[in-house]
Amino acid sequence: MGWQDRDYARRGPTRGPVWSTGPSHVHVGRSIVTILIIINVVVFVPFYLRITLGDYIFAFGAMQAKAVMHGQIWRLITAQYLHAGTGHLLLNMIGLHFLGRPLERMWSTRKFFTIYTLCGLIGNVFYTILGVYGVIHPEMPAVGASGSIYGLLGIVAVLFPTATVYVYFLFPIRIRTAALIFGGIALLTVLGRGANYGGEACHLAGLGFGVWWAMKGDTWWSASGRTWWRRLTSRSSGSHRPVRARKPRGFTAKVAERRADAETIDRILKKVYDGGIHSLTEAEKRALQDATERQRQRDQEAGRVDRL
Repeated sequence: MGWQDRDYARRGPTRGPVWSTGPSHVHVGRSIVTILIIINVVVFVPFYLRITLGDYIFAFGAMQAKAVMHGQIWRLITAQYLHAGTGHLLLNMIGLHFLGRPLERMWSTRKFFTIYTLCGLIGNVFYTILGVYGVIHPEMPAVGASGSIYGLLGIVAVLFPTATVYVYFLFPIRIRTAALIFGGIALLTVLGRGANYGGEACHLAGLGFGVWWAMKGDTWWSASGRTWWRRLTSRSSGSHRPVRARKPRGFTAKVAERRADAETIDRILKKVYDGGIHSLTEAEKRALQDATERQRQRDQEAGRVDRL
């Protein structure tokens, strides 16, 4: 979450930092989060209308451990775009909207889509392993994007642990606490073989991968030296604005700079919020100006995203 989204950057006091979908600036073209939401809704319509096409889509794309082990590996991906009911779809799309948009803005469109897909893929692979070993029935179908959503939750909980979200739009809670609660519920359900324990196992795997990625993923990829990954995630597709030439740096260094700038700006703006602009020293004013300029350049490089 950038400094523009903090409480003291808005008019009027609030209780604390709130996880936000971002500023009002938009990027020309559709964001990948919007595209994913549209795809999920469109695919769900035939199922909701109970027409024959919906049955075919479900039979072809739903997760099934036995089918995957017999070579139908596309189910590891297609199951992420299928849902078992309106409530299931609605909750996942709300999670994708509020967790996904800030991450897409912080990374890039392509990188976000890659990591989002990997979170769901890891969950479905874990589901397949459980089916192979008989923990769940190998022919039990499973659908949903929750593995991906839980992965995003894990990433945000590590990168922005003190950000606040509203559960069911009513109850404010730290996002790290929310991740622990949802993860704990999933773990207890799996251990107790409760309702939907196969799905909860998928959620746990996605959450675990998200936490790992937030802590080690970027460093691991940077160390691997795979230039194709750097080309894939270096900038959002569709962003062609000229920017001032800068010395190439690894993604980890850019993330560290972004975090340092966010902390500097947060601290200075909090001081302005509490004591007024006259309370700043000349050094703090220069630091605020420099960090804001770097943030502006990063926004130009990464592009902007639109909002639903």
